[in-house]
Amino acid sequence: MKNKRIAILGAGGLGVCAALELAQRGYQVDLFEKHSEPIRKASFVNEGKIHLGFIYALDKDLFTARQMLVGAVHFISNLKRWISIQPEELISTPFNYCNHKGSLADAEELALHYQKCSQIFDEVSKRFGKKYLDLEDKIFSRKLSKSEMEDIVNPEFMEDVFITNEYSVEPRRIASLLREALYQEPKIELHLNSAVQKVERIGTNFRVHYSQSDQVFREDYDEVVNCTWNNLLQIDQTMGIEPLYNWSFRYKFGNKVLVPFQAEDFPSCTMVQGPFGDCVNFKDRGGFFSWYPIGRTGWSEGKNPPEWDKMYSEEERFDIFQRSFEELKQRVPALKGLQFPNEKVDPVGGVIFALGNTDVDNSSSKLHTRHEVGVRSFDGYHSVNTGKYTLIPLLALQVANRIDGKDETNEKTTGIHYHRHLQ
Repeated sequence: MKNKRIAILGAGGLGVCAALELAQRGYQVDLFEKHSEPIRKASFVNEGKIHLGFIYALDKDLFTARQMLVGAVHFISNLKRWISIQPEELISTPFNYCNHKGSLADAEELALHYQKCSQIFDEVSKRFGKKYLDLEDKIFSRKLSKSEMEDIVNPEFMEDVFITNEYSVEPRRIASLLREALYQEPKIELHLNSAVQKVERIGTNFRVHYSQSDQVFREDYDEVVNCTWNNLLQIDQTMGIEPLYNWSFRYKFGNKVLVPFQAEDFPSCTMVQGPFGDCVNFKDRGGFFSWYPIGRTGWSEGKNPPEWDKMYSEEERFDIFQRSFEELKQRVPALKGLQFPNEKVDPVGGVIFALGNTDVDNSSSKLHTRHEVGVRSFDGYHSVNTGKYTLIPLLALQVANRIDGKDETNEKTTGIHYHRHLQ
């Protein structure tokens, strides 16, 4: 029924994409966001990697790799439902996977995993008739020779390097395009500075309680989609819904340098397997730099994590960036030659929510998987664990299909999913 009242909680990447899809299908949507602007938090500050499963080499069942690959082939084609986007204008340079000394996996294990990811990609790409980022019809990895490796990293810290054709997309530009589409969509009413406190079932409907400027309001809806990130568990709890098992919230700095670079200025690198870091060259859209041992500054196992964004002064944030960047420069020598003014550094942090409560330095940590994510539906109330940025456009269609009453097993529109949590 297109006259359903739909509430979406959280105007991050997933909430906005789901709202745009539902509006295109003729629904009126109320979209709630506790901050003053949509898509300004996790979907804005992350590295934007569109995963091919490579990073999840410790998930031996390959469930996470497959989930990411399905999300990856749908990422751009689904985004094109809502915005005009040219992927070649947004992608980073291709990633080098750098096996750090002290890694939780050796080169042989990584090579086998990467090969399996390529095989799964071929299967997934054929099944859906889609390319990776609408650009690549094959994915690959190749282990570099020692001499090739030394052109990229400092061998004092690295065991091996694999070159791949995995990319990041610049998330800030995508956020900007999605905001423009949101503001132009008359079927979406955006409620900013609106903090949802709870949801309760009223007969066959749902009542959303939210606050604005110290006043509490209530609105009734036919269906509710909880797309919040920091507040997902807290709001679910008001509906009597518990997480599948132990969880954690982490706060990690994803520092952005907002100056243009040349592709040859420095390589995009992901350091594996464990608590290491990344540097991403977005060319004329800047660079992203993260070093986990310094940048992961917060950990919480509560259902409502601390307001980490408010806990750091600008001086503290810049200190975290500087110390992280020094560690990265030791490992990727090309970074030593970069020149940029301090005022062009945006040392922002973001919250990571995941099932699992042991950190990534533990090989058995559930943080090395992301396949138990997606939509859990409870007779009109839908709770969504996004999992990774890669999955946002795919999950947005899955949310819309559930509300639309379409058969969610239709893989041509929703992709593969392994866990249905229905009550």
